[in-house]
Amino acid sequence: MLKGTPPSYPDLRAPYALHHQAGADKRAAARGLETAPVLGSGAHRCKRSRGPDGARGPMPGMAFAKKSLRWRLLAEGYSARLPARQQRRVVALAFRRWAEVTPLTFQEDSSSPGTEIDIRLGFGTGRHFGCPWSFDGPGGELAHTYQPGEIHLDDDEPFSIPPSDHGVNLLQVALHEIGHVLGLPHSPSPDSVMNPLYPTAGGTLELDWQDKRAIQELYGQCEGPFDTVFDWVRKGPEAQQGEPVIWFNTYFLRGNAFLHVWTTDMDRTYFFKGIQYWRYDNGADQTFSQDAEGLAYPRRISDGFPGIAGPLDTAAFLWQLGLVYFFKGAQVWGYNVSSHQVQQGFPESLEDVFPALVLNDHPKGNLDAAYYSYSHHTLFLIKGLYYWEVSTGGDGEHPLSHNVLLPHRRVAEQWKDLCDIHPTTVRGR
Repeated sequence: MLKGTPPSYPDLRAPYALHHQAGADKRAAARGLETAPVLGSGAHRCKRSRGPDGARGPMPGMAFAKKSLRWRLLAEGYSARLPARQQRRVVALAFRRWAEVTPLTFQEDSSSPGTEIDIRLGFGTGRHFGCPWSFDGPGGELAHTYQPGEIHLDDDEPFSIPPSDHGVNLLQVALHEIGHVLGLPHSPSPDSVMNPLYPTAGGTLELDWQDKRAIQELYGQCEGPFDTVFDWVRKGPEAQQGEPVIWFNTYFLRGNAFLHVWTTDMDRTYFFKGIQYWRYDNGADQTFSQDAEGLAYPRRISDGFPGIAGPLDTAAFLWQLGLVYFFKGAQVWGYNVSSHQVQQGFPESLEDVFPALVLNDHPKGNLDAAYYSYSHHTLFLIKGLYYWEVSTGGDGEHPLSHNVLLPHRRVAEQWKDLCDIHPTTVRGR
């Protein structure tokens, strides 16, 4: 909150600005800024904003009407303190954080005319880039943002690159300023990247649920359909009560079917497309051309999994049963990974294996994805924008039958960070 009135300039709104507490009290008092009290840990926090006192909602004209945005770290705006490649990598990561929760895509563009660039970033000192607001040297204002799509960072500040915990975290500052460019005001939540206080110790490098909700109110949520959903499972080195410790990340993809089969004596990853499949070399992070058993890839699905013929809709491994469920049309095949053959009694109708709890509330067939979740310990069947959770029974007052499909829900209600991201925000630079 500001006690003073922000300066006024023709055709420009007062920018959002980020301030650092250390050594800034006198400058803040001169500007009319209100500094925050000392925290119990000894860290100081201070106001980030030059915006209007008590402002709510996006600054007029700041939110973009289009969903595909181009950004550029200006050629004359690289920091003299950090390697150029690392600066671009951190800025790309900051854009990726916002892209992961909105239908916006951010593309780095270093070649198009400047008039085609939506968001421009640059490091400067003192008077910079023709901006009416000068930076004040070390320890004061860290960065500021004003329309149309300009983010300026004070190169007199000791910016650092994660995972370093020294100096001023560039990712944290970039996340905050990009939020302003996209139209977000400050947030009073201490866990929000849009909180007007910059912590000199700690601080978040991830979007809080309030950040996600606020940006989605402006641009909407992302929804499917998705062709592949899976937990990428890795076994840990430790064990608890004789059981392996596992780590996993969840991926939603548009493309090939994925299958990870792991048991006490097997750990194999496969991708399926058409009538063929590939085995993945987890150590080398690429598909095998030939594995240790001398098998060349790609192979026909029917050769590697007798009794199963492609093309398939999707597949999922249920490790408790030692079965892979292969889905095709309205049928399901149960494949036993120990005996390497189709389980007796299969194939069966999808509606017989997974009956609906509510009459006619069923995907019927032609699934987009079947996903076994290690977080929920159950199977989800996904089709279009909806999913059906497979009941595991339970011990409640009214336990459900095993394998019954619960009523459908929208995928976006359960999994909220399902947005496309541009390759330039993924590749290292």
